[in-house]
Amino acid sequence: KNGTYKLPWEDSNWKYPFTLATPQDILIEASNGASDYGNKFGEPLVLGFTRSCGINCGEERREWIKPIMFSGGIGQVDDAHIKKGDPEEDMLIVKIGGPGYRIGIGGGAASSMVQGDNKSELDFNAVQRGDAEMEQKMYRVIRACVELSDKNPIISIHDQGAGGNCNVVKEIVSPKGGRVDLSLIQVGDATLSALEIWGAEYQESSCLLLRPEHKKLFDEICVREGCPVCYIGVIT
Repeated sequence: KNGTYKLPWEDSNWKYPFTLATPQDILIEASNGASDYGNKFGEPLVLGFTRSCGINCGEERREWIKPIMFSGGIGQVDDAHIKKGDPEEDMLIVKIGGPGYRIGIGGGAASSMVQGDNKSELDFNAVQRGDAEMEQKMYRVIRACVELSDKNPIISIHDQGAGGNCNVVKEIVSPKGGRVDLSLIQVGDATLSALEIWGAEYQESSCLLLRPEHKKLFDEICVREGCPVCYIGVIT
């Protein structure tokens, strides 16, 4: 977009579809959002980069309109926690973190479309929204377990991302199987259908495995840290 950082190849006549944010808006707002989230979580953003390019090829417009933002943190992992434990029969399938909302629905489908062709309603539902406070609560639960060293009750843990529950739950039970009750998954919106609960990509949520005898200890940690927890099934 033309502005303070005008470049020779930019076309001032090009108009973006209303469903798309301009590269300049993305540069500013995404950076502000990442900094805000990091500050609230407790890991300030100190470095980043972006790129943009847009040219007209005859009657066709070619442009990077889906910028990728990289972020990460520096930490340490005890050698005992490098490898995840294998799922075993009767282990509990557990979800911790924020409740389910109509967030990230169709995220993969939306990102695979020709940009500008999809409906704005789908765009909004496909967007993931973060909650730094909930992320911090979940982080404190995991850290408390890790600090128990060889008494860490977590056998295996996966962060929920693309595909939501239908992906993270399948990953955590593999190569075994499991029995899951969707009605036990905590939701913040009672109007969600079973399909939406199964596929929503709501953030600040992880899936893990526990042995039944460690449930009481894990419950106590979650209550202390104010982090929601639900036991949604068992390994079969």
